[in-house]
Amino acid sequence: MRVKTFEAASMQEALSIIKQEMGEEAFILSTRTKQGRGPLGLGGEAIIEVTAAVDEAEGQGPLPVTGGTYGLRPPLAHRPSQSPQPARPATKPVVAPPKAALAPPPPPMDLQPLRRELLEIKGAVEALKDQETKNLTILRELDQMKAMLSRIQRQGMPAAQIQLPPSLLELYGGLMANDVDPMIALRLCEYTQRALTEEGDAETVDPERARLFMRRVIANFIPVASPIQLEPGKLRVAALVGPTGVGKTTTIAKLAAYAKLELKQKVALLTLDTFRLAAVDQLQQYAQILQVPLHVALTVEDLRSALRFYQDRTLVLIDTPGHNPKDTAVLDQLRRFLEELPDVETHLVLSATTKPKDLSDIALRFEPLKPSRLIFTKLDETSTYGPILSTLVRVKRPLSYLGTGQEVPQDLELATSRRVADLILPVPQVLA
Repeated sequence: MRVKTFEAASMQEALSIIKQEMGEEAFILSTRTKQGRGPLGLGGEAIIEVTAAVDEAEGQGPLPVTGGTYGLRPPLAHRPSQSPQPARPATKPVVAPPKAALAPPPPPMDLQPLRRELLEIKGAVEALKDQETKNLTILRELDQMKAMLSRIQRQGMPAAQIQLPPSLLELYGGLMANDVDPMIALRLCEYTQRALTEEGDAETVDPERARLFMRRVIANFIPVASPIQLEPGKLRVAALVGPTGVGKTTTIAKLAAYAKLELKQKVALLTLDTFRLAAVDQLQQYAQILQVPLHVALTVEDLRSALRFYQDRTLVLIDTPGHNPKDTAVLDQLRRFLEELPDVETHLVLSATTKPKDLSDIALRFEPLKPSRLIFTKLDETSTYGPILSTLVRVKRPLSYLGTGQEVPQDLELATSRRVADLILPVPQVLA
């Protein structure tokens, strides 16, 4: 690892020098402000001193690939010609054995009883085919139920606990296939069963009617938040927190682009993420494209002064560093930053591709930051959306936005309860 200390008049200038000399993979070790030396050694301006480091192993290109054709067969022109097969020696013809004396022909056989037996067998086979045709629908449904019960058992819910009619058992299997928590799926089915039983016999309820009813139950349960409220002449501050790799910086760019281009509001960006220069560069590129200011805050005092400077703005979006949620020391430092903002609107950003158990653990560990809303990103990178419902049940925070891709600002949509119900329990194509 190579470590070097730089001095500059501002933090932005220091970051630019570090990037030129050490590359984008450099990271900040420490920063401090010291008094410069003016004429006669007195009265100099303040200087930012930044110590950065970079791993010398980074940036090396991949090792050259050695070897030949990596298992490919050589062209026909270069294949070794097959050696001619040696001629087989001539074989002697087989000598036929002498014919035995011909025996007298047997007496003619009576085939009538055999014909009657064959007709009886044919009739029995036709009867079995007719019966099988009549029962084909029942057999198919039984096979589907067996497969569903097998899938339920593999998901960890014993079949003995499932006391549901066929119409709801099918819905339960669909929820399980979408990675909804087994207990939440069972409670949804039991609630639907009670409601439908009051209206009639749940055993005879049409499956599609049960599906539409459960979709309404899910939609009524999902808590959603209104978008970030902007008022002309009043500053609104929103911060995005969450683990590494969930798309906080891209989501901030989408929010800033929508507020600036669609709502025609004055926006500023502020980042606390100085652990890697590449993160600052990415947000700087978005800021230049949108023509909005970007401020890098290294201390709590930097944060205060930046917010005082941007009082004329309608929206300030704060990007925070992504960390391992188990690193309590870093989370505590970030908590102290956010405590300086009593009116901040904090959104916890989670990825829809994260395992359900990890989602619950991450939400619990970020609880000290007091997030008031949830954002789920990367919906385009997963095929199951049940963990979104399971997380909302456990965390009890409203859902504000859904990220559906990398395009800025198109791939960010306001969360609605109907949209989440569509993800959890899709409407069949014939009904859509």
